[in-house]
Amino acid sequence: MRIISKKTGLQAGAMVAVAAAGFGLISFMGQEQAQANSPAAYGVKGFDTSHHNSHPIQWSASVRAGYSFVFQKATQGTGYRDPQFAGDFAGASRAGLMAAPYHFYDSGSGVAQADHFIRTVRAAGYDGKRAGQLPPVVDLEKIRGRCPAGVSNTQVAAFLTKTRQAFGVNPIVYTSKDFADTCLRGNTGALANSPLWQPRYGSGTREPAPVGGRYWSIWQYTENGSVPGLRGKADVNVYKGTLTQLRALAQLSPGQTPTGPGAGTSTPTTGTGTGTGAGAGAGGGASAPSTAVWPLLKNGARGVNVTTAQHLLAAAGQSVTADGIYGPNTQNAAAFQRSHGLTADEIIGPNTWNKLVRTVGQGANGAAVKAAQAQLAGYGNRIAVDGAFGPATRNATVAFQRSHGLTADGIIGPKTWNKLINGAKSAPTTPAPTQPAPANGRLTQRQALTQLAAAGIKAPVGRTSLAGVRARTIQGVIALKKASGCTIVITGGTESGHSTRGNHSHANGYKLDLRTRDEGGCVTNWIKTTQRKGAPRGTDARWHGTLAGISAEYVYEVPRSGGVHWDITFI
Repeated sequence: MRIISKKTGLQAGAMVAVAAAGFGLISFMGQEQAQANSPAAYGVKGFDTSHHNSHPIQWSASVRAGYSFVFQKATQGTGYRDPQFAGDFAGASRAGLMAAPYHFYDSGSGVAQADHFIRTVRAAGYDGKRAGQLPPVVDLEKIRGRCPAGVSNTQVAAFLTKTRQAFGVNPIVYTSKDFADTCLRGNTGALANSPLWQPRYGSGTREPAPVGGRYWSIWQYTENGSVPGLRGKADVNVYKGTLTQLRALAQLSPGQTPTGPGAGTSTPTTGTGTGTGAGAGAGGGASAPSTAVWPLLKNGARGVNVTTAQHLLAAAGQSVTADGIYGPNTQNAAAFQRSHGLTADEIIGPNTWNKLVRTVGQGANGAAVKAAQAQLAGYGNRIAVDGAFGPATRNATVAFQRSHGLTADGIIGPKTWNKLINGAKSAPTTPAPTQPAPANGRLTQRQALTQLAAAGIKAPVGRTSLAGVRARTIQGVIALKKASGCTIVITGGTESGHSTRGNHSHANGYKLDLRTRDEGGCVTNWIKTTQRKGAPRGTDARWHGTLAGISAEYVYEVPRSGGVHWDITFI
């Protein structure tokens, strides 16, 4: 990450976390002078990630390539949360990487930014104390060449003090001599107890310049590196000490591996204080009671429980598309089972469920939240499956817990997961069509509406017609609903008024228009975060993907006359 950062505009830069005062590692406290070494002289390697990296990330491949630690963007300023953080943090930890969150310092008081950071990372299961968790990081760098508004030694000190009190360790500071001299005006007193993480990308072997007379402990030496498991360019770092020293900072004893964010005794809360312990809703830890009964999922299974398992596998770092169908796409569950010491039988039963589920609460983000939202939506709750655990998701959780005899704390822990997954969802059965589809593969209006209703999709709005739509097009939009968990609102079909050019036109039954506003925001988020972006169609952005074997082209159509919508072709 450059000091005029590519991580600005809501991506932060480097990151990593920290050291407890008094642990006695001179190399980590920056007392040793820099040497004229190249990065290759240091054997402990790490990298950092944010939502700007292509996802999913294959964390296990990074471990196999010899990487030991990763730092992941969690927050920026006083309101932004990185949508990939919770899933990335869980996936990296479970793959065996030492991990920690970082905050990109932006406008707002130091205390307000610290509160936002603390709330967010706690909701994802970070407390700075579990095996494998490195201390937290604050990233101090210029934003588009300018110092953050209101930044000062006093405000940075307030952030560091608040974070230190919350997690009991001294946060690491990512910064440069340029930032310290320009933005802090040379006053670096606030950084005196924090290890330094510094960038130096230039050619040659010169290491980063000291800040306040202190030298680096972690060196980010490139933002154009290559890390196995990550697609595209990566920020790569080295640690000055030994692997044994870094493991000690991450509370790892010899032979011990990271436990993941849900494997401690504390539970995420929505406040800035420490957790008060889990009730019946959260279950008090990562594992449900040994007597809990879980459904068995195997090849051929379908439905919301399969969607849930797929989201949870994705949260654990597996490459899985949540389409609600247990087929080849889901059979890499075996890789998850092997990585957790389970029998790799590709059957998701009690032992695998207990490893998959993780505690999530308000403020959490990622695929595990999507899994919970998909379950809650199955009970008739009108919530978006967008991976952001906000007030609507919390309210639906509280209502479910009250109706099922659980402590209504709004936190989805093992006991609530078990009730959600085992309960009877309101999945309608598919009625028999009034007549078979014509030989040409097209449906009547009645047939199309019947199939949509059976899948929980309401009739199209306004004068939209589905007469003559292809059966495969209807199957495609149903698969889209299953994969995304979103409410689908069809605003355009085979009615006149569309362009009739090309074989795959609306008139020929290949295209549907979907709403982008209101409920359609969920669809927009799902397409943009899970599908493959392609070349634009004219001036309109375009994505591609496959749904239950059906090819889909998604065009974000912006007509001159207004009425922005998704123009989707199913082939």
